Amino acid sequence: MKDNITKLIGERVRDARDSKKINQANMAELLGLNDHQIISNIERGERKVSSDELINLMRILDKPLEYFTDPFLITQEKVFSWRVNSEAILPAEYEEKAKKLIAAYREFSRMIGHRISALSQKMQITKQSTYEEVEDIAEFLVEEWKLSDIPYDNLRKVLEENLHIPVLYVDAPKNISGASCKLDNLNCILINRNEPVGRQSFNLAHELFHLLTWDVYPPKRIDQAQIEPKPKEEKLADKFASVLLMPKKSISNYFNSLDPEEDLLKRLEKVANHFHVSVSAAYWRLFILNLVQRVDDKYYKKEIECHSVDTDIKPPLYSESFVKILHDVIHKGMASIRKVTSLLECSQNDLESLFKSYELKGLYE
Repeated sequence: MKDNITKLIGERVRDARDSKKINQANMAELLGLNDHQIISNIERGERKVSSDELINLMRILDKPLEYFTDPFLITQEKVFSWRVNSEAILPAEYEEKAKKLIAAYREFSRMIGHRISALSQKMQITKQSTYEEVEDIAEFLVEEWKLSDIPYDNLRKVLEENLHIPVLYVDAPKNISGASCKLDNLNCILINRNEPVGRQSFNLAHELFHLLTWDVYPPKRIDQAQIEPKPKEEKLADKFASVLLMPKKSISNYFNSLDPEEDLLKRLEKVANHFHVSVSAAYWRLFILNLVQRVDDKYYKKEIECHSVDTDIKPPLYSESFVKILHDVIHKGMASIRKVTSLLECSQNDLESLFKSYELKGLYE
């Protein structure tokens, strides 16, 4: 088995070299090595770096020692795609906090042998793919992943257990809905748990699209959800999310089971509650399926766009699997309480409350 620190240093050398746009041959020359294959071996974790070489790497790549040796750092660039509304400004300090959170998930998972891996499943689309093709893929995935008639009920479980994509519910700043994060060896979705459930579900499916299509459609660092006109990849992500959460057969059957004499807004509210989406999302999905007519009345249209549903229950912080990992590394002596609270930027009391929210033993039990 490769030495963990050797592998870590190799990964960091590669990331810093790529950032500096230095090829392996030039890197070898700068280090006084006569073969660029040595750099390749270092970056794969197959050759240890001497202390003198490490000092030279720090100088050449302009990085501190911690950059090469601290596993709780995320050093890759362009790893986030944040979903915000048109008025939001992403605080730089929150992105750093998110990096620490995901780094904690990655490293603590490794410590206890919890599987993490790069996303193996990708969506087979191209730049020329149509909205209809994306819709067909979403319908297929509902069946392939056995998401049931109400897909959101099982979506998070499928992502975490089958695709190994952790979904972490966080207390993000207002107007930041969430993010997708893509690392070499881990993909993750962050969801602002303080937003309405309908928005949480749509953001989850939307960010999933970005992870599945990252190579074909690299998302922007900041996706302003309410800006028009939207770029094609964001429209495709919205289409994917709508169909994944409200498959044609399921939503048609449910809507047709409702009393047609009942007020449309009441029926839309029932559909939204049933599928855990917003009233507006339910309306547009039904309209596209020709199950409702276009609403032209400005007042009624505004009612649809602004109407909220009554299922807004805030989920617990992070996720059960992540909190169990935190619990294990502390109680097995793999990490100190101080280290965990530092990475999560919380107090010991906060950590106690977090464990209790998932019915786990306290810090000193």
